[in-house]
Amino acid sequence: RRIQYRAAWEKVLELQEQDAVMEAEVVAVNRGGAICLVEGLRAFLPGSHLAGQLPTDDLVGQTLQLKFLEVNQENNKLVVSNRKAVVEQQMADLSRGDLVTGIVKALKPYGAFVEVGGMSGLLHISQISYDRIEDLEKVLQPGMQVKCMIIDHDKVNGRIALSTKTLEPNSGDMIRDPQMVFDMAEETAAKYHAHMEEERKQREQTARDLVLGLGDSLDGLEGDESS
Repeated sequence: RRIQYRAAWEKVLELQEQDAVMEAEVVAVNRGGAICLVEGLRAFLPGSHLAGQLPTDDLVGQTLQLKFLEVNQENNKLVVSNRKAVVEQQMADLSRGDLVTGIVKALKPYGAFVEVGGMSGLLHISQISYDRIEDLEKVLQPGMQVKCMIIDHDKVNGRIALSTKTLEPNSGDMIRDPQMVFDMAEETAAKYHAHMEEERKQREQTARDLVLGLGDSLDGLEGDESS
């Protein structure tokens, strides 16, 4: 049994070294979170590190994806996170310009925090509408489901920057009728991407024309010098 125990810790230390995502079964829940079995060892999963779930009896028997938060063999202590594992996998699949659905979690003077699949996204007040917002609470409320476009992401820390103004068919629609903006989000996002692609092509063409024009000018200079 002692050999098994030592082998289990060796495996855990190896998984930690690899920063691996692992799967483990929940065997118990308590007020602070849940207990999972990792390589036969009991690991504590804090409630705050559950992605989109609460530590209720429904969790017992479920298999969750986990990453280590703390591994201390001396104190026989293992702490794991489900949110970290889920967020890292989701972040790997996300790109700028993606359309996502989330829930408004909190309002601040500078914008709203939106939870997107266990990740925290900031919808800055300047990114909500092309028109100036005087009263944010009249536009968004905690618990409201929203559609946003990802405009930036920090994959290391699992943070995303969001925008709804890129989804407005007309300037100020988020203030007048946010639900209409969300209903038309896919259509507006497609138009936005097409517009951005057209702008990119125009920039490339302008750059090409400049280079070609510069080449002609240099040819002219060389011709002047040789005459």
